[in-house]
Amino acid sequence: MLTRYAGMTPKSQSYLFTFGLALTFIGMMLTSMWLPMVAGAIILSMLTVEAWVRVLYIIPLNQKLTELNKRVDKLQQQLSQKKESD
Repeated sequence: MLTRYAGMTPKSQSYLFTFGLALTFIGMMLTSMWLPMVAGAIILSMLTVEAWVRVLYIIPLNQKLTELNKRVDKLQQQLSQKKESD
């Protein structure tokens, strides 16, 4: 699901799914089409939770991991240079 909506930013996806979920709940209150609305609410709930988890946790974690990998590579280069000079 991380690449399904590649044309939008993850934050925009989060807002879109949250807005869709709110509209589904409003539709559930105003209409008598409960079964399709409940199915839609369940699907949109899962999409909303996934999108917000991605925005709040996964993307920052990937950025930190990339930063740490760069630091490790830099330290390994410094260590190899120090071994060569000794």
